[in-house]
Amino acid sequence: MFRLLNIRVAAATAAGLALGVGAGLALADAAGRPAPGKRAALERVASVATTDSNTEPTRAPALEPHPIPARLLEPDAPVPIPPSVLQPQNGWIVSDGSTLVAVYAGAAGEDPSIGRVVIVRQDLAAGKQTVTAKDAGPTGALTIVDAPLGRSVETSAQMGNLRLRTAGGQVLMLDIGSGEVSHAAYGPAVP
Repeated sequence: MFRLLNIRVAAATAAGLALGVGAGLALADAAGRPAPGKRAALERVASVATTDSNTEPTRAPALEPHPIPARLLEPDAPVPIPPSVLQPQNGWIVSDGSTLVAVYAGAAGEDPSIGRVVIVRQDLAAGKQTVTAKDAGPTGALTIVDAPLGRSVETSAQMGNLRLRTAGGQVLMLDIGSGEVSHAAYGPAVP
């Protein structure tokens, strides 16, 4: 019992000391003067904080361009679009090293009877990306069947055309630059 009483007294004493120190710090702050330990920390910060304040920001290193020749993606290539947005059939990609464009064709995630293409554009230097989904109407899943290919089109293909085939065999064109889908190369855009 004596041992239990000593433990309780020791715990109460420790709690009292902690409360007293905390109250002292609070009073010092309330009086507008920092506590002694706090004052030393503030002085240390003031002594080193000014050394870095006049330096110029450094530039990000220049990125070395890594072009990607225009190509159709393999059927098992990962698609960075959630299945709730697109049920993919295939894709196409190209990059000139500064910008990248990828097009994924398939069906709307919520309704497989709606044909959908998703265009992903990346500005690699700025680190910006846009994703645009365009529906072609009740066509069923779309598949890319003809696209610019190779190294010679790494820049021009980013604003070119892709030929799409609907589930029923109809041919549509995608203007990659505008994102518009039309029934023929020069026909009206699909509503």
